[in-house]
Formats: sequence, structure tokens, C-alpha cells
Amino acid sequence: MPAAFLAVLVAWAPWPFGGVTAWASATLVVAGAAALIAALAAPTWAPAMRPVAVPAAALAALALLGLLQGASWPAGVVERVSPEHLRIARDAQAALEPGAPPEVRTLPLSLAPEVSRRTAILFGGLAAALAAAAVAGRARGGRRVLGAAVVATALAQVFYGAPRWLSGERTMWGVDVPGSERLRGTFVNPNHLATYLEIALAVAFAWTWWALGRARRDGSIERALALVAGPALAWLTLFVALAFTGSRAGLAAAVAAVGVQGLVAAGRRRGARRTILRWALWSLVFLAAGVAAILWLGPQVGFGRWLASDHELAWQFRLEVYEGTAELWRRFPWLGTGLGSYLHAFPMVQPGSPELTWWHAHSDPLELLATAGVAGALVAGVGLVFLAAALVRVARRGARSEDRAAGLAALGALVAVGLHETLDFGLTMAANAFTLAVVLGAAAGAPSGARPRRGPATSREATPGPGPPAGEGPG
Repeated sequence: MPAAFLAVLVAWAPWPFGGVTAWASATLVVAGAAALIAALAAPTWAPAMRPVAVPAAALAALALLGLLQGASWPAGVVERVSPEHLRIARDAQAALEPGAPPEVRTLPLSLAPEVSRRTAILFGGLAAALAAAAVAGRARGGRRVLGAAVVATALAQVFYGAPRWLSGERTMWGVDVPGSERLRGTFVNPNHLATYLEIALAVAFAWTWWALGRARRDGSIERALALVAGPALAWLTLFVALAFTGSRAGLAAAVAAVGVQGLVAAGRRRGARRTILRWALWSLVFLAAGVAAILWLGPQVGFGRWLASDHELAWQFRLEVYEGTAELWRRFPWLGTGLGSYLHAFPMVQPGSPELTWWHAHSDPLELLATAGVAGALVAGVGLVFLAAALVRVARRGARSEDRAAGLAALGALVAVGLHETLDFGLTMAANAFTLAVVLGAAAGAPSGARPRRGPATSREATPGPGPPAGEGPG
């Protein structure tokens, strides 16, 4: 039940403009909480949630931090924990009431309290989705349903967006959206579709790895083709689509994820050097096939932004934003400006032209540091470390090859999205964050460790016992 419910949510999440609208995000939050309630009814919920206990608690702690930031606090408390908030409030009062003595009794620890509360609720929904996915992913049937939902939805995004991109259509669901010369599916920003495709690419690569292993055991060429053709074609399609989004950071992150997945897949087997070389070769084959497909379909489209001459100017803008964001953190070091408050806080330190509006820092880790402070960054870091350790454990010591494939998929998704989001803000899209939480949770909940011992009945089959009593044949 939790797996089917989460699969429906994953399949639906990106269609309302990538989940960017308030009602779409709210739907995912409520549905994530409902999925968690359903998961708690499963008999195996406790062992399944154990690997994600710390990461889910970290997301819940960030949610609590956002609620605390959005609440009103006595001025004396604010002065101790974030004096810059009090200074801004006093300056604002002095500007509104010149000559009046500054008197601020209570104020929030966020420059946009309502936005911080909404962002906190979203973090809470992600924590619920992570925990529910861990329960759903305890059984391989649940992981199959969720993995199929991710790959199928990503392919649907490609097939929905490609005709509109090629025709230059400027509307999305009847709404006039500024045009783009890049593939974007139902995401307004093509870079955000790239983030979504990276998650699906990692799942398709792990699926292909599992299929190759299964085909090698079966030994039949027809069976091998039937097993490998589907995931390999899905991976190739998604890789080409990722290139056509024009996201340079996204494509580089996906290539790095393939390398990491190849190393993890090889490192578990005996004869590590030989196996690593074999999987390095397989990774190169995957990438070479993807590049060849891009060159055949349209090199100027797939690699056009890599060949463009505006790199230096773009990096200059990014570096200015990063410097301003770092200055913002220095002003609010411990608790930040408030979750989700970047749009409201950045104008205080914005360099360059004031006409430009920066909704996000174009670096999710840096934005989290500026809006949640050292406290939020430490909480997120601890949760990430525990989650990565759980995924490595599943990828290397999963009870079955299918369990290990789940760990491999989640590690690839985590690497790709982690690298991409250092230079972008795709995880601010609710659909991307929700889908990533489901993929990571489902993999972390997979059984790891040695295979369970066989029961007595199986043991008796392997070790013949005494024959029937004398005179009692089989009939």
C-alpha cells in the first residue's frame, strides 16, 4: 500500500510546473504525511525506518528550525542569538517613525516569517516521505514499483516536452511561460528538469547493472537482450534528453555519477582491479553511446551551451552572488535569515545592478547556510552523512543483487544531485526534492547483510535423512 501510494505521488509530482505552485507543494506535503501513516501500519516499519532515522530526524529538525524562525521572540532573546535581526527591526522602526525612541519588544528570527513557516512544513513533508519510502522499499516489489514510477515519469517528461520544445511553443498547461530554446518538460526552468532526469538516470543505470548480472547468470543471448535492452534504452534516452536541457552542471554531474556508480559496482566483487577495469570500460561504453546519440541527433543543441562564449560573464555573475550570499551568512551566522527567505534577504548585500532579482543563490548548500545558519547546515550535514553510510552499506552488502542495485541507484542520484546543486537550485522544486527523498528512502530501507539462513525444511532437502522404515516403500 505505501509503495503504490508513493508511486502515484512520484508520477504526479512534476506535472504541475515541477511542483513549484503552492497548492502542488501542499499536496505533496499532505500526501507524504498520509504515506507515513500508512507505512506505520506495516509490521516491518521499525527495522525499515532504522536506517533513515537520523536523516529523517535531520529533516524534521530543519522543519522545527523554520517554525522557530517564523515565531515571535522577545527582543532580548533575539539580541543574544541573532543581533542582526534586532538591528534591522530597529532601523526599520526608526525609518517609519523618525525621532521616536526605538522600542522593539518582540520579533521573528526570519526576514520572511510566513515563507519560513511554509518552507518548514515542506521539510516536514520530505521527512515523512523519506521514512515512508524506507518502509515501502523494504520489499523488492515496493522498490520495483517506485523505480518504475521514477523512470517512466522522467521518460514521460521527455516525450511531453520534446514536441513543444521543437515547435517553440510558449505555453504550458494553457499558461503563457517565457520561452526557452532548451528542453524543459513541465518545468519552467530547464535546469530543474535536468535535476529530475539525473535521479532517473541513476535508477536506469542501476537497473542496467542488475540486468547485466542477471543475463550473465542465465547464459541465454535472447534472455540477455530482453533483460538489458529496456533499461539501457531508457538510460540512453534520458542522457540525451539531459544534454538537450542545456544544463552544463547537470550533464557534468550525471557523468560523474556514472563513474561513481561504476566504481561502487566493481568494488564489491573479488579481483577488484580486474573488475574495476571492466566496469570502468562499461561506464565509458555508456557515456560513449550517449555522446554518439547526441552528436547524431543535434550536436549544436546538445553541446551548444558548452561551446558558447558567455562562460566568463556567467561565472562573474555567479561569483558575485556567491560572495553576497557569504556576506549574508556572516551577518546571520548561527540561525540564518530564515528558511526560504533568500529573496527577501539578498537585496541587503546584492552587488551589481539592483534591477536584477535573485530568487535563489544558485547553490543550494550555500543558500541553506545563509538561511538556516551554522545550526541548520550542521543538522543537514549529519543527516547526509548517516544517509550516505546507509546507502553504501546497502550497495555493498545488500542481501540480493536487486537490493544492491537499489543502493547503487540511490548513491548515483545522491552524487549527481549533490554535485549539480552546488551550482544550481533544483531542489527548491518540490517535485525534485520529493522524488529524491523517495528514491533515497526506498534504497536505504532495503535489507543489507548476509542472506538469511535457510530453514529446517530446506536444510533437510540438502542433507538426506534416514530412509523409510523397513518394509515401507514409497508405495
